[in-house]
Amino acid sequence: MIRRLLPAGYAWMVVQGLLAVFLPRQAIKLNAKLLLSGYENPGDLEPKDWYVRSTRIAGVGMLVTGLTGLLAGELGPEDDADDEDDADEDLVEITEVEDAA
Repeated sequence: MIRRLLPAGYAWMVVQGLLAVFLPRQAIKLNAKLLLSGYENPGDLEPKDWYVRSTRIAGVGMLVTGLTGLLAGELGPEDDADDEDDADEDLVEITEVEDAA
């Protein structure tokens, strides 16, 4: 189930990364509006230059991570049912060995 949602999460991370890299001030304002919605005048806050640079750097990290996740998902194994069956068989073998001892 989670494996089906991973591509959507990675795609969202790519979008956030692109926004943070190319429009860091707008990304900061958007996040401030979302996170500080309970406060008065969150739009009046001005970020310092170091915070804008760190947002841009974090955006590069999000972009790289999202793209890597999307590419790894396409290149990875499609059928996880075989892995689960193998794990169940190993568990049965370990239980049988412990019962015999």
